[in-house]
Amino acid sequence: MKRFPFFFLCTACMIMYGCGEQQPQGRVVARVNDQVLTLEMIRAQSDTSRKPSDEEMKQFVNRWVTNELLFQEARQKGYDASEQIRQKVAEAHKQLSIAELLENEVYALAEKSITSDEVTSYYQTHPGEFTANEDLIRLTVAVFNRNDVATQFRAIALGPQGWVEAVAAFRSDLTKGMISYADSLFYSQSTLYPAELWKVAAILGYHEVSFPVKTSAGFFVIRQLGQYKKGTTVPLSYVEEEIRQRLAMERRQERYQEFIQQLRNKHTVQFMFSQTDSTAFGGE
Repeated sequence: MKRFPFFFLCTACMIMYGCGEQQPQGRVVARVNDQVLTLEMIRAQSDTSRKPSDEEMKQFVNRWVTNELLFQEARQKGYDASEQIRQKVAEAHKQLSIAELLENEVYALAEKSITSDEVTSYYQTHPGEFTANEDLIRLTVAVFNRNDVATQFRAIALGPQGWVEAVAAFRSDLTKGMISYADSLFYSQSTLYPAELWKVAAILGYHEVSFPVKTSAGFFVIRQLGQYKKGTTVPLSYVEEEIRQRLAMERRQERYQEFIQQLRNKHTVQFMFSQTDSTAFGGE
């Protein structure tokens, strides 16, 4: 994740706009005078994990048209060539370059350096900081399209083959009717839905497998992997990501200070004023 203000991203777009006069290729979805917006440009700036809705596309295009109208008017009146704009663009370019340097040379390396042993050690030395704010249940959940299929799965899971083999068999054959599968996830009463699943999960014993539970989403078979009451210590797996984030913040600060010191040693740095000399900044 990039760690620089959104303003600089916007300014960077202005820089690229000014540098590239060649028309983009692709399906044109909007035009303002000689400037065009293509479907490919929208996709490049959208969330690649899902297709944008028609309403999101409409909003994107409207924003682009408005911004393009304003920018072309500003350019026609010479605002884009002002000294103030040039200074802001230069400063934005500088800050973006710094941010990219820190991201690749400091922050990313700091986060990658955190080991599993360090996470475990932090968890063990801060036991009072990781307690459940609400009742939690750890479950493995299999969902099927029919009750008979779910019943068959449960029978296999309780037999000699066991849960793991049953899951492997049903997941490898799409004709067996498994809709979805989630392994070793933590749920609270507010996050486990449909609501009837919580009632079933709460009375299961450790590693006990439920009968198929009929819901509007399908037939659920759940396996309980642990219960954690409010106020009790949660397992490491529940807070591992939080611990990594804590350690990452500390490690980034450490690496940043080390990196700055390396740069000071690498380059010639001179201060041309005394900190007690207020006249250097216009003082009397």
